[in-house]
Amino acid sequence: MHHKIKIARIESKISQIEISDLLNISRQSYIDIENGSRTPRSDLLFNISLITNKNIAFFYNESHSIILDRFILLFQGKTEKEKDQYITLLESLIEKNKHNHLS
Repeated sequence: MHHKIKIARIESKISQIEISDLLNISRQSYIDIENGSRTPRSDLLFNISLITNKNIAFFYNESHSIILDRFILLFQGKTEKEKDQYITLLESLIEKNKHNHLS
């Protein structure tokens, strides 16, 4: 994934400083994403896709594209606070489901 993020940025002719500013993260955090030492949160990856004008499926395997397109629709037009709430809810559902499978 990190290779595709770098490719998308370069193809968009955006510097690392510019994209990190647009994402509201430090340049070092962005560099870590491009180097593969840090995996971006889904909302951050969504914003990278918007900035670079790439479909979010570009960053993933094609088999995940239908599910990812549903997430894109869910996040469209939402504020950062709303996106964070959705992610928190999803994380709690995943955690709850994980515990249910263990019992």
